[in-house]
Amino acid sequence: MSERIRSDENQVTIGLLVSRANKKLRQRILDLTDLAECSIGGEVVAFSLKGIRKTTNVINGYVYSTKEKNWNRSIFPMPDAIINQISLSHKWERYFTKVVGEKMINNFTFSKWELYEWLSQHNNYHNYLPYTERLDEPNKVLTFLQEKQEAYLKPIFGSYGKGIMKITKQEDVFQVKVRSKKKVKTFYWNEKELLLCIQKTCKPNTYIIQQVIDLYIRNRPIDFRLITVKNGGGEWENIGLLARKGSEGEIVSNTGVVKAGNSGLQNLLSLPKWKAIELRTKMSQLAVGMAQQMEKYKSEGGNLGNLGFDFAVDKNQNLWMIEMNHRNPRHQMAVDTGMHAMYVQANQLMMEYATSIAQQSSFE
Repeated sequence: MSERIRSDENQVTIGLLVSRANKKLRQRILDLTDLAECSIGGEVVAFSLKGIRKTTNVINGYVYSTKEKNWNRSIFPMPDAIINQISLSHKWERYFTKVVGEKMINNFTFSKWELYEWLSQHNNYHNYLPYTERLDEPNKVLTFLQEKQEAYLKPIFGSYGKGIMKITKQEDVFQVKVRSKKKVKTFYWNEKELLLCIQKTCKPNTYIIQQVIDLYIRNRPIDFRLITVKNGGGEWENIGLLARKGSEGEIVSNTGVVKAGNSGLQNLLSLPKWKAIELRTKMSQLAVGMAQQMEKYKSEGGNLGNLGFDFAVDKNQNLWMIEMNHRNPRHQMAVDTGMHAMYVQANQLMMEYATSIAQQSSFE
């Protein structure tokens, strides 16, 4: 495998940072083809953290061939811009800040607690966030339940519903629902048993305690994914809305079916058309405002450009922002609803924005 030398000095290279290890990169490489196909004339490469030689900023990874429609192993210099799809440690954040500056999309990582702590300080947003505390010791759960009766325990860096527990305080026991191997298991524990479970499962400051929002329609949780991506001009665009209806008795919605969001907002929640339009408009406003605010969380050079917001509407028609997905939000779920154009548009805008900042990096 020889080192690749750019044949056209005016051609930019867009990098896809896909994984920490090369094994995961190999497993995911074919899934990146849709995004690479949306390139607007530049070269697209994919790599892992393991493939980077820090001393020379040379990378061992894959380059996409638009002619052959496949990925080939290659060695190449640091890309002009990078679309990041993984969590970054502070050490890696500093490295990429040094070598590519703000030319990395989603160039920093934040936890669920950091998201809440930052946004809840702002009057425009705190009323749309479920009340959240950091779980620093097990007894905090008892205090929380004394007031709220129900609570979610969530890993601060968790995704896809992994590790989530829902706890409900009943008369003399605590009902605990846990997701395990794609099924929900229900336990009934006394106070001592509950605290022992939390002590074993939740290391201090690795979980949050969160207010439970009643999202259940006919015993199924329902929420809404809003795809939000920057365009070539660096402006946020709300690409589209997806509705997710969880399985019966589930504690998260991402285990069920995905439907078109605009119609789902009205039909699944039995809302009048004007109310559905009002909530949809508010989601768009909140998504852009919250995205801009989180970029300020990284005091210098924060650049988010590819997000998936999870919104929910409770039984009183109040709107809540449940999660801001910034570690590779899975826009492909739009394809599951038959809305392939939404998925393509998200990929196109990502590539347009990446190309725009790459050109600034190369030619300014």
